[in-house]
Amino acid sequence: MTSNRPLHDFKERLARFADGRRGIRNPFVIVPVQPKYERRVADRLVEWAENPHETDGFPVDGTVQVLRLDELLVETDVFDLAVDLGDRSQPATIKDTMQDRLAEELIGVMVEEIAAPDQQRHVVVLTHLGSLYPFTRASELLDELDRRNVQSTIGIPFPGEITLGKLSFFGEESRNYYPAHQIDGRIEGVHLQ
Repeated sequence: MTSNRPLHDFKERLARFADGRRGIRNPFVIVPVQPKYERRVADRLVEWAENPHETDGFPVDGTVQVLRLDELLVETDVFDLAVDLGDRSQPATIKDTMQDRLAEELIGVMVEEIAAPDQQRHVVVLTHLGSLYPFTRASELLDELDRRNVQSTIGIPFPGEITLGKLSFFGEESRNYYPAHQIDGRIEGVHLQ
Protein backbone atom coordinates (compact mmCIF):
# COMPACT_ATOMS: atom_id res chain seq x y z
CA MET A 1 0.00 0.00 0.00
CA THR A 2 1.38 3.39 -1.00
CA SER A 3 1.53 6.12 1.62
CA ASN A 4 -0.22 9.44 1.15
CA ARG A 5 2.36 11.01 3.51
CA PRO A 6 5.78 9.59 2.64
CA LEU A 7 7.79 12.48 4.15
CA HIS A 8 5.82 12.23 7.39
CA ASP A 9 6.21 8.43 7.41
CA PHE A 10 9.97 8.79 6.77
CA LYS A 11 10.41 11.05 9.80
CA GLU A 12 8.25 8.78 11.95
CA ARG A 13 10.24 5.68 10.95
CA LEU A 14 13.49 7.50 11.75
CA ALA A 15 12.03 8.45 15.16
CA ARG A 16 11.04 4.84 15.89
CA PHE A 17 14.50 3.54 15.03
CA ALA A 18 16.19 6.31 17.02
CA ASP A 19 14.05 5.16 19.95
CA GLY A 20 15.65 1.74 19.77
CA ARG A 21 13.46 -0.29 17.42
CA ARG A 22 15.18 -1.82 14.46
CA GLY A 23 13.95 -5.23 13.40
CA ILE A 24 16.36 -7.64 11.74
CA ARG A 25 18.19 -5.01 9.71
CA ASN A 26 20.21 -1.92 10.55
CA PRO A 27 18.33 1.29 11.30
CA PHE A 28 18.67 2.58 7.72
CA VAL A 29 15.62 4.14 6.05
CA ILE A 30 15.14 5.25 2.43
CA VAL A 31 12.27 7.29 1.05
CA PRO A 32 11.88 7.75 -2.71
CA VAL A 33 11.68 11.36 -3.91
CA GLN A 34 10.66 12.68 -7.29
CA PRO A 35 14.10 13.93 -8.47
CA LYS A 36 13.02 17.50 -9.18
CA TYR A 37 12.01 17.87 -5.50
CA GLU A 38 15.19 16.46 -3.98
CA ARG A 39 16.51 19.88 -2.88
CA ARG A 40 13.17 20.97 -1.42
CA VAL A 41 12.94 17.74 0.57
CA ALA A 42 16.49 18.35 1.84
CA ASP A 43 15.45 21.83 2.98
CA ARG A 44 12.44 20.38 4.82
CA LEU A 45 14.65 17.84 6.54
CA VAL A 46 17.06 20.58 7.67
CA GLU A 47 14.05 22.34 9.24
CA TRP A 48 12.95 19.09 10.89
CA ALA A 49 16.48 18.54 12.28
CA GLU A 50 16.14 21.76 14.25
CA ASN A 51 13.18 20.34 16.20
CA PRO A 52 12.75 16.59 15.61
CA HIS A 53 10.88 16.20 18.90
CA GLU A 54 7.71 17.39 17.13
CA THR A 55 7.64 13.91 15.56
CA ASP A 56 5.73 11.42 17.70
CA GLY A 57 8.00 8.93 19.39
CA PHE A 58 11.26 10.81 18.84
CA PRO A 59 13.45 10.06 21.88
CA VAL A 60 13.90 12.90 24.36
CA ASP A 61 17.68 12.50 24.21
CA GLY A 62 17.74 11.90 20.44
CA THR A 63 19.48 14.19 17.99
CA VAL A 64 19.41 14.78 14.24
CA GLN A 65 22.27 15.75 11.95
CA VAL A 66 21.92 16.50 8.23
CA LEU A 67 24.93 15.79 6.02
CA ARG A 68 24.96 17.07 2.44
CA LEU A 69 26.58 14.46 0.21
CA ASP A 70 27.44 17.08 -2.42
CA GLU A 71 29.53 18.96 0.15
CA LEU A 72 31.21 15.80 1.45
CA LEU A 73 32.04 14.71 -2.11
CA VAL A 74 34.46 17.60 -2.61
CA GLU A 75 36.32 16.62 0.58
CA THR A 76 37.39 13.23 -0.81
CA ASP A 77 40.81 12.46 -2.27
CA VAL A 78 39.20 10.79 -5.29
CA PHE A 79 37.41 14.06 -6.12
CA ASP A 80 40.74 15.93 -5.93
CA LEU A 81 42.28 13.30 -8.22
CA ALA A 82 39.47 13.67 -10.76
CA VAL A 83 39.93 17.45 -10.76
CA ASP A 84 43.71 17.09 -11.12
CA LEU A 85 43.30 14.70 -14.05
CA GLY A 86 40.94 17.20 -15.63
CA ASP A 87 41.19 17.39 -19.40
CA ARG A 88 44.38 15.28 -19.45
CA SER A 89 42.40 12.07 -19.07
CA GLN A 90 39.47 10.39 -20.78
CA PRO A 91 36.07 10.95 -19.12
CA ALA A 92 35.61 7.17 -18.90
CA THR A 93 38.85 6.87 -16.88
CA ILE A 94 37.71 9.54 -14.43
CA LYS A 95 34.28 7.93 -14.13
CA ASP A 96 35.82 4.49 -13.48
CA THR A 97 38.16 5.94 -10.84
CA MET A 98 35.28 7.70 -9.10
CA GLN A 99 33.09 4.57 -9.20
CA ASP A 100 35.89 2.40 -7.81
CA ARG A 101 36.79 4.61 -4.85
CA LEU A 102 34.07 7.13 -4.04
CA ALA A 103 31.80 5.17 -1.67
CA GLU A 104 34.67 4.06 0.56
CA GLU A 105 36.30 7.50 0.68
CA LEU A 106 33.00 9.31 1.12
CA ILE A 107 32.09 7.14 4.08
CA GLY A 108 35.53 7.83 5.57
CA VAL A 109 34.82 11.56 5.41
CA MET A 110 31.26 11.02 6.62
CA VAL A 111 32.25 8.97 9.68
CA GLU A 112 34.51 11.82 10.77
CA GLU A 113 31.54 14.22 10.46
CA ILE A 114 28.94 12.08 12.26
CA ALA A 115 28.58 13.44 15.78
CA ALA A 116 27.69 10.10 17.41
CA PRO A 117 28.37 7.16 15.05
CA ASP A 118 27.97 4.66 17.89
CA GLN A 119 24.54 5.94 19.03
CA GLN A 120 21.31 4.73 17.42
CA ARG A 121 19.51 7.71 19.02
CA HIS A 122 21.54 9.97 16.75
CA VAL A 123 19.79 10.30 13.38
CA VAL A 124 21.90 11.16 10.34
CA VAL A 125 20.01 12.27 7.23
CA LEU A 126 22.08 12.08 4.04
CA THR A 127 20.79 14.61 1.51
CA HIS A 128 21.66 15.46 -2.10
CA LEU A 129 22.28 11.85 -3.14
CA GLY A 130 21.62 12.83 -6.75
CA SER A 131 24.90 14.79 -6.79
CA LEU A 132 26.79 11.49 -6.62
CA TYR A 133 25.27 10.12 -9.83
CA PRO A 134 26.68 8.14 -11.69
CA PHE A 135 29.61 7.50 -9.37
CA THR A 136 28.01 5.64 -6.47
CA ARG A 137 24.66 4.35 -5.25
CA ALA A 138 22.77 4.47 -1.97
CA SER A 139 23.28 0.73 -1.56
CA GLU A 140 27.07 1.15 -1.74
CA LEU A 141 26.99 3.88 0.90
CA LEU A 142 24.78 1.83 3.22
CA ASP A 143 26.93 -1.27 2.74
CA GLU A 144 30.05 0.72 3.62
CA LEU A 145 28.34 2.26 6.70
CA ASP A 146 27.38 -1.25 7.77
CA ARG A 147 30.97 -2.51 7.26
CA ARG A 148 32.24 0.31 9.47
CA ASN A 149 29.67 -0.60 12.13
CA VAL A 150 28.02 2.84 12.23
CA GLN A 151 25.13 2.50 14.68
CA SER A 152 23.43 5.86 14.03
CA THR A 153 19.99 5.78 12.50
CA ILE A 154 20.54 6.70 8.83
CA GLY A 155 17.92 8.27 6.54
CA ILE A 156 18.27 8.88 2.80
CA PRO A 157 15.82 10.71 0.55
CA PHE A 158 16.33 8.81 -2.70
CA PRO A 159 15.84 10.67 -6.01
CA GLY A 160 14.27 8.13 -8.29
CA GLU A 161 11.43 5.83 -9.19
CA ILE A 162 9.91 2.73 -7.68
CA THR A 163 9.87 -0.10 -10.21
CA LEU A 164 8.29 -3.37 -9.11
CA GLY A 165 8.94 -2.51 -5.47
CA LYS A 166 12.61 -1.65 -6.10
CA LEU A 167 14.26 1.76 -6.31
CA SER A 168 15.60 2.91 -9.66
CA PHE A 169 18.25 5.64 -9.65
CA PHE A 170 17.68 8.04 -12.56
CA GLY A 171 16.06 5.39 -14.73
CA GLU A 172 18.82 2.81 -14.30
CA GLU A 173 18.37 -0.83 -13.36
CA SER A 174 16.32 -1.32 -10.22
CA ARG A 175 18.09 -2.78 -7.21
CA ASN A 176 17.24 -3.98 -3.76
CA TYR A 177 18.56 -1.65 -1.09
CA TYR A 178 19.38 -4.05 1.68
CA PRO A 179 19.90 -3.26 4.52
CA ALA A 180 17.53 -0.27 4.26
CA HIS A 181 13.88 -0.09 5.21
CA GLN A 182 11.94 1.52 2.37
CA ILE A 183 9.03 3.91 2.89
CA ASP A 184 6.10 3.08 0.62
CA GLY A 185 5.15 5.87 -1.75
CA ARG A 186 7.27 8.65 -3.19
CA ILE A 187 7.61 12.26 -2.11
CA GLU A 188 6.23 14.50 -4.83
CA GLY A 189 5.29 18.17 -5.06
CA VAL A 190 1.88 17.59 -3.48
CA HIS A 191 3.58 16.39 -0.28
CA LEU A 192 5.58 19.62 0.04
CA GLN A 193 2.66 22.08 -0.01
